[in-house]
Amino acid sequence: MHFTRLIRGAEALGALLDRVFRDGVTDVAADVALACPDGRAFHGTAIVAPLLDERARQRGLVVQILDTTEQVRARAREAQAARDLQEANEKLILAGIREQELADRANQSAAELRELLGAMSQGVTVFGPTGEVVLVNPAARAMLGLSGERPTLEDHRRCDFRHPDGTPLDFEQNVLFRLVRGEPFAEEEEVLLHLPDGAVRHIVLSGCVERDAGGRVALAMSLYRDVTQVRELEHVREQCMSLITHDLRSTMTGGMYAAELISMGGTGADLQMLAGRILRSLGRMDEMIRTLLDVQRLRAGHRLPLRLDACDLVAIAREVIDDLASFHDQRVALEGEACVEGIWSAGELRRAIWNLASNALKYGATGEPVVITIEKTSDRAAVAVHNEGPPIPPEDQARLFAPFVRTRTAIAGGQRGWGLGLTFVHGCAGAHGGRVTLESSAERGTTFILELPLDARHHQQPG
Repeated sequence: MHFTRLIRGAEALGALLDRVFRDGVTDVAADVALACPDGRAFHGTAIVAPLLDERARQRGLVVQILDTTEQVRARAREAQAARDLQEANEKLILAGIREQELADRANQSAAELRELLGAMSQGVTVFGPTGEVVLVNPAARAMLGLSGERPTLEDHRRCDFRHPDGTPLDFEQNVLFRLVRGEPFAEEEEVLLHLPDGAVRHIVLSGCVERDAGGRVALAMSLYRDVTQVRELEHVREQCMSLITHDLRSTMTGGMYAAELISMGGTGADLQMLAGRILRSLGRMDEMIRTLLDVQRLRAGHRLPLRLDACDLVAIAREVIDDLASFHDQRVALEGEACVEGIWSAGELRRAIWNLASNALKYGATGEPVVITIEKTSDRAAVAVHNEGPPIPPEDQARLFAPFVRTRTAIAGGQRGWGLGLTFVHGCAGAHGGRVTLESSAERGTTFILELPLDARHHQQPG
């Protein structure tokens, strides 16, 4: 059966399959609407890679589909919520402005309007019919970098707005004059705002007008929505997906190369070495895929499935240290209890501790040791992973455990990473009924603490 007939909606992937088969280059299709044989609809991101034979000729395709339904729905909900909020805000603003026409309620209406605008996260500038600034809410002042309680039109002229291609945008000509001429516009343009401190914000512009009884423009409003964080997250996610695809392909290529050498007639110790290389490649690919599946499960709101059994936390930490010692010069030290036994999932804890320790080696001070400390109380156990080096900024700490999030320091340092390791650690802690916390400062270094109940069976969901 042709692949596009297996899953309803997969015919949309036909061009992608043809392109990968023709060019021999891995490609991705994001958020394709699909449906399972049982009728359940979902969105999926398809990663298609060429499958080569021993002569590097096309034999077929490898297709992986990641369920992105929740992300698509979340974006749709966010977009609808933004539209609803804008519509509600505009109606409230216009209703408040109309109320000002009544002399006996002018002061009260003006106060209500200022309170409403002050509570809005969206920036708003209200202009008079000749372009004079009537009101600028706090969000707009902060977003545009305007100083003082009463910014003027000259302050708006000095804002360094640019089109996405870098060409300047004349705020007065392209925004204000359109509005005072009675040309409202929806969120049709995203522009870049370059601030004096060197920061760049992504701003979505929109505008609306209020007319008097004669149909003339009485007031015009310019609205600004800051989507900088959304664009940064999209950029990081695209980079991570590209890196994931590259890492999977590189690992697969190593295994295929070893298999080709075996097929060419290797013997004895060579066969054993090549077989070991294939097993390591397959193990690494399995680890990557398990991480992706686990994070997708966590993003869908589910707990990680655990296989609970009696195990020793200290022994698990020693295994991690032995694995890391082969390429980090035995910089990881173990301190604390000699034995800490409990009912946990050894495989998941091994992955969690490995993620914390490898991150400490990667991002900590070069040459400084990483210390794993394991302690036990009457009902809980704790694994603390500490490293010296630059602290994690507070603004990064708040979102560090979210998927595809990497600190600015990590990105600036050029360190490779998927941004998924700490998401898994957080999910592993929660599945055991525990938690993971972070302490980071320039004086004391950085410490991640994984706390666990001694018996995780009490925290498993029924069924």
